[in-house]
Amino acid sequence: MQNCAKRPTIKSLLPALLLASSTSAFAAREELPDNRTPLVLDFTTATYLPGENGVLVAGLHGLLGTLQVSESGEATLKKFEADENIDFTTVEKLTDSEVLLGSSTGHIFLFDGKSKPADLGKITEFEEPVLDIAVSNGQAWAVGARGMLAKSADGKKWEVVTIAEITQPEIKLPATNASEWYFGVSNLLADTVKLTATKGGAPLVADTDYTLYPDEGFIQIANDLDAEPAPSIAFKFQPGPAFKIGDVSWNVVMFDGQNVTLAGEFGMIVQSSDGGQSWTRRDAVLTPKEPEQPYWITGSNQGSNMLLVGAAGAVHKSVDGGVTWNRLPAPSAEGLFGVTMLPDGTPAVAGAVGMIGLYQGEKWELADRTKLQLLSWLKNPVAMPDGSLLLLGGRQTVIRYKDGAWSRVTVK
Repeated sequence: MQNCAKRPTIKSLLPALLLASSTSAFAAREELPDNRTPLVLDFTTATYLPGENGVLVAGLHGLLGTLQVSESGEATLKKFEADENIDFTTVEKLTDSEVLLGSSTGHIFLFDGKSKPADLGKITEFEEPVLDIAVSNGQAWAVGARGMLAKSADGKKWEVVTIAEITQPEIKLPATNASEWYFGVSNLLADTVKLTATKGGAPLVADTDYTLYPDEGFIQIANDLDAEPAPSIAFKFQPGPAFKIGDVSWNVVMFDGQNVTLAGEFGMIVQSSDGGQSWTRRDAVLTPKEPEQPYWITGSNQGSNMLLVGAAGAVHKSVDGGVTWNRLPAPSAEGLFGVTMLPDGTPAVAGAVGMIGLYQGEKWELADRTKLQLLSWLKNPVAMPDGSLLLLGGRQTVIRYKDGAWSRVTVK
């Protein structure tokens, strides 16, 4: 018979090794805190916090600390006490000394730099991550996966918001010939559809001159239409893929104190100016086939100027507060994870495999990744009081842009 006895492994011996290390020779150290640093630290999220005179960073396994950067290009990380079972996914400054933190399980935390983060509660029924938080004058919005959306008047008491329907303003059909047009959204409310078009001066007849597919989100025009009045369509719809209402990941929230802008899956950009009671879709385009829409990952706003970036290098810009959008050239085919604007409005992006750059003179100027020895993803653009810009990411990578030059910051 084959001998099935298992050989001892490092994993099986680990408890014994730990027990041995706590014998009398080390008894005096038993109550000392464990300050060992993991081999790899990922700065998942970050923001500048004036009360700490540094950058507050957070991440997986309860990573929470402040990063203070010296003029010489070195940074010191001071850790705070936090539950290592919590994975922090996003952070946003609430006051000069307080931040709001989102977790991978849908919880919002308040941290004041003095005590452990306080759990303010869960803002979703699912075990899904909070992906972005926006604050303006103490008011806050938070978004995440599977339709997660919540708001707070003070950043401390949160109310779940449900988007029941979104208005698609009137949009012109790109042509008048017999054709097929996709709206880029699904789950249309059929009784709200308003098709303005005529054939030979007479109104169109449903299921004869056209057929609407509200769940899938497209219309088939069976006959050529009159050029005047120009054919157009307007409707209301529910967010999410066909037949799965509400199941959309809101990855981005921007808030200026009045208007709140959401973006995420399926290329959707929606806005509300009344605290979430009504919503309007922006950046709509009709296409003759199923559209390949951008997947928005993050965004940034500076007054009425707004930026959205996402997968495959997608970048869109608005100069009117998000009402209309223009596509900028992609800096690369890699995903973009972070975006901000310099004080003069220059867009700065960060993404996969250490891709970072600025949009200057109608083109992208990308940093030399080889020179900067970049091996990991970057995101979290943080504006510093001295006018410099920090970009943080995986493997405790920190890059600084100052006086027109990129440099790497050594983290202790």
